[in-house]
Amino acid sequence: MKEKLVLYTGQKYKCKQCGECCKVRGVPLTLFDIERIETIADKDFAIYDISRKTFAIEKRIWDNGCVFLDDINCSIHKDKPLICRLFPLGIFYKPLSESDGPRKLKDGEEVYIYVDLSCPGIGDEGEPFDMEKILELCQRIKIEMAYTLNG
Repeated sequence: MKEKLVLYTGQKYKCKQCGECCKVRGVPLTLFDIERIETIADKDFAIYDISRKTFAIEKRIWDNGCVFLDDINCSIHKDKPLICRLFPLGIFYKPLSESDGPRKLKDGEEVYIYVDLSCPGIGDEGEPFDMEKILELCQRIKIEMAYTLNG
C-alpha cells in the first residue's frame, strides 16, 4: 500500500481492520513505547534504525509486517506505539505543499496533519477525527520523541 498523503480537512474514517497499516511502514518508537510494550511482549520487537537514529518496531522477514501483526489484528492494540495510534494521520513539521495550512500544538509549534488516502478506512463511512485529541497525541509524540532522541 503506497501512501497518498493529503492535508487533513475533516475526512471521515472507519477502520476496516484490513491490517495493511501494519505492513511496509516503519514505526519509530519512543523509550516510553518500548517500556510499555516490554511489560506485555513475549518476543524481541525493537531494532535501532540507523537512518532515523531512533528505535523502530521490528518487521517480519516474509511480508515486512509488524512483528505484532496477528493475521489482520494487532496483538498489542491497547498498548501499541503512539505513532500507530495516530494512523491514518501523519504529523509533519514542514508542509508538503506551499498551500497547506498548519495547526498549533499547545506549546505553540506549528504542525501539518496529513491523512493517508491509501487507507481503505478513509471514505464516506465513519466520523472525522477529534482534532483536539489528535493535537494532544501529536504533542505527546513530540515530547516523548525529544526525550528519546536527547535523553
